[in-house]
Amino acid sequence: MARVSDQEEGPGGGHSEFSDIIKSRSDEHNDVQKKTFTKWINARFSKSGKPPVKDMFTDLKDGRKLLDLLEGLTGKPLPKERGSTRVHALNNVNRVLQVLHQNNVELVNIGGTDIVDGNHKLTLGLLWSIILHWQVKDVMKNIMSDLQQTNSEKILLSWVRQSTRPYSQVNVLNFTTSWADGLAFNAVIHRHKPELFSWDKVIQMSPVERLEHAFNIAKNHLGIEKLLDPEDVAVQLPDKKSIIMYLTSLFEVLPKQVTMEDIREVETLPRRYKQECEDGEFNIQQSVALEEEQGSSRAETPSTVTEVDMDLDSYQVALEEVLTWLLSAEDAFREQEEISGDVEEVKEQFSTHEGFMMELTAHQSSVGSVLQAGNQLVAQGNLSPEEEFEIQEQMLLLNSRWEDLRVESMDRQSRLHDMLMELQKQQLQQLSDWLTVTEERIQKMESQLLAEDLESLQKQLDEHKSLQSDLETEQVKVNSLTHMVVIVDESSGESATAILEEQLQRLGERWTAVCRWTEERRVKLQEIQLLWQELLEEQCLLKAWLTEKEEALSKVQTSNFRDQTDLSVNVRKLAILKEDMGMKRQTLDQLNEIGQDVAQILGNGRASSKIDQDQEELTQRWDSLVQKLEDYSNQVTQAVGSVGMSQVSQKAAVETPLKEQVVVKQSRQELPPPPPPKKRQIPGDSEAKKKFDAESAELLNWISKSKSAIQATDIKEYKKMRETSNMKEKLKAIEKEQAEKSQKLDELKRSGHILSDQMGKEGLSTVDIKTVMEKILSGWKDIVQHLEEVARKIKYQEDINAYFKEMSELEKTIIEKDDWLKNDASSAFQPSVVLKDLCQRELTHLVSLSPHLEHLKATCKALTSQPTSPNFIQESLNGFLDRFKLTRQKLEERHQQLKKETESQPSQDYVDSLQRLKDTLSELQCKQQSIASGLSDPSKVEKALQQAKAVCETLEAQKPRVDKLAEETKALEKHGSSDIKKVYTQEFKHVQGDWDKLKLKISKDVKLLEEITSKLRLFEADSKVVQKWMDGVKDFLMTEKAVQGDTEGLQRQLDQCTVSFAF
Repeated sequence: MARVSDQEEGPGGGHSEFSDIIKSRSDEHNDVQKKTFTKWINARFSKSGKPPVKDMFTDLKDGRKLLDLLEGLTGKPLPKERGSTRVHALNNVNRVLQVLHQNNVELVNIGGTDIVDGNHKLTLGLLWSIILHWQVKDVMKNIMSDLQQTNSEKILLSWVRQSTRPYSQVNVLNFTTSWADGLAFNAVIHRHKPELFSWDKVIQMSPVERLEHAFNIAKNHLGIEKLLDPEDVAVQLPDKKSIIMYLTSLFEVLPKQVTMEDIREVETLPRRYKQECEDGEFNIQQSVALEEEQGSSRAETPSTVTEVDMDLDSYQVALEEVLTWLLSAEDAFREQEEISGDVEEVKEQFSTHEGFMMELTAHQSSVGSVLQAGNQLVAQGNLSPEEEFEIQEQMLLLNSRWEDLRVESMDRQSRLHDMLMELQKQQLQQLSDWLTVTEERIQKMESQLLAEDLESLQKQLDEHKSLQSDLETEQVKVNSLTHMVVIVDESSGESATAILEEQLQRLGERWTAVCRWTEERRVKLQEIQLLWQELLEEQCLLKAWLTEKEEALSKVQTSNFRDQTDLSVNVRKLAILKEDMGMKRQTLDQLNEIGQDVAQILGNGRASSKIDQDQEELTQRWDSLVQKLEDYSNQVTQAVGSVGMSQVSQKAAVETPLKEQVVVKQSRQELPPPPPPKKRQIPGDSEAKKKFDAESAELLNWISKSKSAIQATDIKEYKKMRETSNMKEKLKAIEKEQAEKSQKLDELKRSGHILSDQMGKEGLSTVDIKTVMEKILSGWKDIVQHLEEVARKIKYQEDINAYFKEMSELEKTIIEKDDWLKNDASSAFQPSVVLKDLCQRELTHLVSLSPHLEHLKATCKALTSQPTSPNFIQESLNGFLDRFKLTRQKLEERHQQLKKETESQPSQDYVDSLQRLKDTLSELQCKQQSIASGLSDPSKVEKALQQAKAVCETLEAQKPRVDKLAEETKALEKHGSSDIKKVYTQEFKHVQGDWDKLKLKISKDVKLLEEITSKLRLFEADSKVVQKWMDGVKDFLMTEKAVQGDTEGLQRQLDQCTVSFAF
């Protein structure tokens, strides 16, 4: 039990017993799926001419690529959002989910925010659902319908087994390990297309070569894209989804012959393989809690477990998969950041952890299934004591680590919940406090009377703009509250939600009231400002006009005329004044109306009194001027009688229309008509004056409005990033109007000059015209200057925008380097030499940014050289340069560290060369052992000798490699660390010893075989001579017959036989 206690270390503990087995397989499968799914998408896009996907997790975030993919799959056009904000991305992804729902594609726990946020696992899950529907089930729907089967994987496995049945080297039991050696892929293709390649050649290949061969054949002859990479399949546990996806492509183009017998055969496979083709999980519905309750009662297992026997290998594979996932889950849990103090970050952390908890829940049954399977194995009683003890330890370890992970996850969820609720309460309280202060501020502003003059009104407008600015700043926090997270648990219940909703509703009503009042007051203040400005400008113009007319009237001569011409001139002057007074009367009435409107809106006694006073002053001056004009007219009428002017001249003097109806009595005395005037008639001058007044009033009105518009467009304060397009459009519109008004200004200047000359010649005052023109030209100059100033400010803001945009891009690079350094610390499985090269690449890329830094510094210098440059420009650059310097320093230190580690370790060439030498020696040893067997005749001995010599030559050819490795091993002993030096020195000595032993053995074999061969040759020659003699003797005995009765003949035959046998 002590060992079990040592192993129960929880999620943070390390267990060497399983660490060698589990090599982040979940991450590997995600990487494989990412590559495979990306190739599948790009294969679809290439057919429709759409640009390929580069980084799947990034390119799919905005939903546009997903909609393009579904357009091709469904054959229907799908509209996309035009914008590029997060809201547009969410709308696109939600439309994707809607289309999938309409096509009956099942999605579990996948939302739009998961895809937009780039959640790798859920993005892969979404794509797998799409592939499963259109690539797998759509391809197999006909045969599924014919066989009345709903399990596509079962049909696919049946087809594969039926296709590979003639191949004794292939036995497909699943969609993972059965495909790693590459034989199954080649067998499926060769069964239906045997003319494409030789099966015997495939058997001689390595697994990677077989996979490459199958994928190339499928692409070149069947038109199937290379969705898989051989190195991703030739592993211990290939990715199941990627294998299924590729097999459905083969299934689509090859003959389909699946019967119910084939499916029943799959159903009778061992339980492990049957489950994989059904749903990929165990059918045991027992949870971890049930496993804990059972305790030591391992024999009492549910009937669902005892229906099919569980073998030890299947249990180990299932345990390995669960532990693989559990290790990745523990890593994911440890990688979660500490709980933040920022409400938005805590929301994000809570959402992330919620997904993690859902993943735990989804895998709970798998953990329980493995525990139940282990109980079943123990209950069967077919295990050795060592195996039983090992399984018990494994189950205790699995249960302990699962429970620790579950408890710690629930604890983090509780702490996140508490922190989130506390921060949100603080946020609500802060908003409530801010609203209280703002409401008091509004009450104070409401209690104050509106301004007494324009200057005070401008201060009130500035104060109101400050309130609006504060409101816009607070709007960000209010927007955050619209995404408030509310968690209901058993302790709080629905009452807590109701209270929170009521609180939010009250705050919302208060916020809406503040916003409404602020907007209404802004409109009111701006309306008052425009009206008041118009009133004062018109009053100013009218005062100038009255001053001019008063001066003109004072210059009219009412007596002592030199002659009739002198009298006529003065009469005409009076006539012009009367006509101008009649035309101007409407202006005075309008001013009275505007004054009353302004006074009524202001509601300020002092301001109203001042406006009334100004209006009364103008009215009095007007009445005084009218009275003087009447008196002057009477005096002139009397003068006419004394001089004796004609009735015609008299009528010309007194019958000019006047709205005040000034009546001039006609003289009864008949006078001769005056001589015709030498100058232009006054009525013509009056029409030109009317036109001048109308055009100048229109231009002054445009200048006033343009000033207000420019003031509204003006930049009061620079920001790091500000949208300027609306400002530029407004400015462009004003400049366009200015260009149009410029021509009118030139015409007005010409007409004013002509009118002024004519009136001067007539002896009339031109002060009014000059005053108006000066005001127009001054206002026009102000407009031009303001336009130039605002344009300069907008350009400066755009330069600031570009400056911070460039800095932001460089900031992203620094963040990427920091992330690489952070991830590098967890990349212990990669060789140091690989990490060193990667670090050098990152460092080189960072150093290559130096020209950009110089450009950024130059831009900063140019921006800060402006008189009103904000401080944040230089401060931001200083902070960025500090971060850049720190990141570069970290990369350089890491590179030096990796360089030392690399120098203290053998090179990859050394390791590869040593491994090749070991493989060669192993192969030669096998050949050496097989040489001496079956030497039954001289030909086999001769062949064995040739083989021995070949082995000897091959072995001798390895001598340079051995010598080179010996030199490198000596160098490693000098520079390498003690542990590495010891390991590789011992390994090389062992390899060198094997080489020496094999060299000695094979040399002896060659020598022995040469001796045997020489003796066998001699023996063979002697055997031939003996055989020849025996053949001769046999022939002699067969041909010679004994001579009977002849002693000499018999003696002669006897002598011949003696000679023959003597040989």
